Amino acid sequence: MTQTHRPAPVGRYGLLQDFENQDLSVRILRMDEGDEAIGRHVHQRCAQVYVVLQGYVAVERSGKTVELGPYEVASVGAGVPHSARPLGGPAVVMNISTPPLAADDQIPELGPITGSP
Repeated sequence: MTQTHRPAPVGRYGLLQDFENQDLSVRILRMDEGDEAIGRHVHQRCAQVYVVLQGYVAVERSGKTVELGPYEVASVGAGVPHSARPLGGPAVVMNISTPPLAADDQIPELGPITGSP
């Protein structure tokens, strides 16, 4: 399915999969070490869940960081600024958004990613 109404990336990462239905959207992202990360941003309408599939990830929400390993989860409510970055190697993350993430609901935030080296 072509996703012409999907948001542009915030940060640097590989987009492995991107699909949606009427209730939610799912994106599978790969981040390598170094400067790859999901940049700090906010959504006004959708809430998100980050599920680590491979590797380790730091998810920052409103200035507080949680470190996650495989199959661990972090939720992010609508209106909460957040970012994510890999820890100690490449990571693959599933990002679930409800309602589906629209192109106009991914707003980049200014400033560095909290906790980055």
